Amino acid sequence: MKSIRLLLTISFTLTLVSARAHAQARVSFRPQFTSPDALAQLSLDGSGSWTVTDGKLVLEKAGKPAGPIRRPAALAIFKTDPFKQVTLKAEVRSTAPQDVIRRDLNLVFGYESPSRLYYVHLSGITTDAHHGIFLVADADRRRIDDGKGQPQLKDQNWHRVRLERNGATGRIEIYVDGSGTPVVVASDRTIRSGRVGLGSFDDTGEFRKIEITGLK
Repeated sequence: MKSIRLLLTISFTLTLVSARAHAQARVSFRPQFTSPDALAQLSLDGSGSWTVTDGKLVLEKAGKPAGPIRRPAALAIFKTDPFKQVTLKAEVRSTAPQDVIRRDLNLVFGYESPSRLYYVHLSGITTDAHHGIFLVADADRRRIDDGKGQPQLKDQNWHRVRLERNGATGRIEIYVDGSGTPVVVASDRTIRSGRVGLGSFDDTGEFRKIEITGLK
């Protein structure tokens, strides 16, 4: 009987370990934008117009903020399961006219719905509403970083960006062009998990070499 109980215990333990490992399985993919059909892997949120050109995801027409709450007007959200922990890498380029100093591009994470999400606002200036990390939780977007980050999007050049998000601890870090330390940081656990995406509050831009790695 002791042998049977021991075997049952070992079997039960292995089952738990296997279940936990499956639940925390790491997912990694690199979406390819080689044809217009690639838009099918995205949920388009807002009034912007998107296309695919030369391996790039292109926001060719800016969205216009509207509706009951203040939030980005053009987002492309990847159709994946929600991530509790995620790294989003991409090369991004603002195509707003050169004289638009408040140009912006967004990295989205923790996306639950159009009214519940986080986004990183990369811009050419830092103000109360520009260049930072923001939370939309069924109300107007609210800044959650300290508002002191140096603007990173002052031109129409390509920039390498990396978002690190840990839903368990709430830690959010943004790196740009290989920076050794994050250019913007915040901590918030209002939304613990969600999908990721790209976009802009009210400008145009291009995105390429996208890589998403995360834990469900």
